[in-house]
Amino acid sequence: MLASPDDYWRYTKTKNIPGMWLCGLVVLAALCILAQPVAAAEDTAADATENKAVNTLSPAVAEKPQTSTDKQAEADKVETLPEVSVKDKRVIEDSGINRTLPITTITSDQLQRSQPSNIFDAVRSAPGVSINGGPRPSGMSFNIRGYADNEDVLVKVDGVPKGFEKYRMGGTFIEPELLKSIEIQRGPQIASGSGSLGGTVIANTKDAEDFLRPGQKYGAKAKFGYGNNSDEYSRSYLLFARPDERVDILYNYSNRDANNITLGDGSKLANSAMQSVSHLLKFSLVPTEDLQLVTSIVKFEDSGLQQYDVNSATPGFFGYVIRSVDDLTWSETLKYNPNRWVNLKAIVGAGHSDVQDFVPPGLSNVVNQADPAGCVGIVYTPDPSQTNRCKGNATDTYNFKTRTVDVSNEMIFAEKGFFNASLLTGYRYNYSHRDVTRVFDNPVLSPVGGFNPAVPSGTKTFHALYLQSKLEIGQVSVIPGYRIDKYKVEAEGGTLRLLSPFGQASEIEFKQETWSLGLAYDFFDRKDPEKLTLYSNYGQGFRPPLIDEYFTQGPFGFCRSPFMPTQGRPSQICGDYYKPQLSESTEAGVSYQNPHLLGSDVWFSGKLNFYHIHTSRLLSSLGEDDGRVTQDGWERRNGVEIESFLQYKGWYARAGYSRIKGEIVTGHQDLVSAPLFTAPGNAFNINIGTELTKNLDVNLTYRRVSDRDIIVSGNGTLTSPYRFGVQDGYELWNVGARWKASEQVTFRLIGENLKNELYNLDGTFGGIGLFAPGRNVKFMVDLTY
Repeated sequence: MLASPDDYWRYTKTKNIPGMWLCGLVVLAALCILAQPVAAAEDTAADATENKAVNTLSPAVAEKPQTSTDKQAEADKVETLPEVSVKDKRVIEDSGINRTLPITTITSDQLQRSQPSNIFDAVRSAPGVSINGGPRPSGMSFNIRGYADNEDVLVKVDGVPKGFEKYRMGGTFIEPELLKSIEIQRGPQIASGSGSLGGTVIANTKDAEDFLRPGQKYGAKAKFGYGNNSDEYSRSYLLFARPDERVDILYNYSNRDANNITLGDGSKLANSAMQSVSHLLKFSLVPTEDLQLVTSIVKFEDSGLQQYDVNSATPGFFGYVIRSVDDLTWSETLKYNPNRWVNLKAIVGAGHSDVQDFVPPGLSNVVNQADPAGCVGIVYTPDPSQTNRCKGNATDTYNFKTRTVDVSNEMIFAEKGFFNASLLTGYRYNYSHRDVTRVFDNPVLSPVGGFNPAVPSGTKTFHALYLQSKLEIGQVSVIPGYRIDKYKVEAEGGTLRLLSPFGQASEIEFKQETWSLGLAYDFFDRKDPEKLTLYSNYGQGFRPPLIDEYFTQGPFGFCRSPFMPTQGRPSQICGDYYKPQLSESTEAGVSYQNPHLLGSDVWFSGKLNFYHIHTSRLLSSLGEDDGRVTQDGWERRNGVEIESFLQYKGWYARAGYSRIKGEIVTGHQDLVSAPLFTAPGNAFNINIGTELTKNLDVNLTYRRVSDRDIIVSGNGTLTSPYRFGVQDGYELWNVGARWKASEQVTFRLIGENLKNELYNLDGTFGGIGLFAPGRNVKFMVDLTY
């Protein structure tokens, strides 16, 4: 029995996790077998990894016909990065700004400079994006345009959707050390997936080619880091090889070990220590010029004594748990492009997220109340015959499994310069299963089958077909899209016993159609590197109810008498009373890019975007009105997003601003209007950097976030109206420096929150969040072979 935090730490220090180490040994053996002698590279070819792709911007590349998915992506990048003359081996950096869509990409260069501690820190500066909960990664969730629930933002790792439904906990487990880029799509996109009202975060992992220098076939890299705020030690070991031009192999192991976080006032955030281990195994094969096969396996493990509700603003209010996380994502990707009619991309993948909360008596007042005096384990010592007095330890287990198939093809009908036409077609299948159990050491007091009616087990499956065409006539672009989703949600386990006596259905099916339309006008000829574009986009989206919402029974259900005095079901389970939540978004803006701004050598790209979003049939508004079941709640959002990138020789500047205002009308018996309390504060970000010398670069980041409205009390009904307060704004200063001492050794120094400001993160459910970390100085060294 682990009855104390000290017992727990002794337990975790001895925990064995050999599985992926075996994978690493296999890769190492493969490298030794496949490695061939490599001639010493010429001095002019021994540039840093960041500068190895100088020729990718040449006019010759830009003029080559592009037809495959990868080649099309390269063509898009060439359009974004127009022809320039490259001097002193400096490369124009990708701005990461999509000219006509609300999409921002966090590039490999940005990730290398900032060295984020988690994926949430990596995307925090993107317009319209903020982070809820924290500061532990397991307690963080994405907030895009004020959509704050885990289920409102779809997360993909190498094309595989990640799903996680657990009350008061985040659910995105990925080590940023493994990532090559992160794409942030704001708002629903036809090809991204259903349910993503807020948007989609697409994480792509690294390949061996990202590290190999010209002429190099194999190599290795070790990174060691230290952060003084929580005495965090990080280690990363990387093996990579391209023994043949058709084979790419990479294995990465990363480990983080940190104590409790220090806040801006010098105090410690209790139980915020962490231990995490990550692995990435990736194998790419290119049998022919037109065919590519990629296998990717990403594994993440985390353990620690944590708050039960790691995204709460009230540490300890719901008690603590000894939590372990085991997360795995596996994917197989095929890309095939023999001609302009076949530009095929197919992804088959699977994954799991296993979370176990171990709770000794009295540690959490939600999971396991304290046993009465006299209990030793499950034995009641005053009278051992009383076997129903002592529960002993509690164990909550959450097993999430997902499988996905994603097939798309882009056909090019015409590439005539003045007239271009293409059609994207796709099919997507996704299976998500959740199994939840709660057991006590004492089997007499354990629920039958470990069933917890407030957190039901179940399965969610959907099939989707979509079409999106693109027509370009002169300087006008028209992009219509259509998608149809067919869903099935099934209850399992103890929920079936609750439904069966009343003949209530345990399966719910529905279909949902969504449409989109994009319009754009380029003021200059498409071949002109200077581009001024007006655009407008319309899109529909929806969010299906969760298993929790369809089939929960208990204090969180809306089909009890307080909300439905006459229409509440005898089972107290809502079932098909719920309808999918819907959204419509309209946006318009202007983008401009110029490789020679005002006739100079300044490369500039910028975009101004306005949007309006109306969300109807809020799931949280299910209730009864005059004997009718209603779901009439709605939200509206109005926002502006500005992002820009500027580069001049070795200098660059990246800036972004976002502002969201809105209103929510909800309530279970009476509709009540309130400010959109999930909206983050207005945010301004700017990052400036330069290469002082060929081997030394520095950068400075400033972030300013304004005050925001928060809920202090109330549930939004006439009898219990919301009472609002204000969460103070804050500003942060970060700096970074990189010194390349030699081809093999690189040092990095990063300072975060240099003013040591004490500020709150955004909380879930509209409340105030936890305090954020204070000043942190990180030092890292890279050793590359």
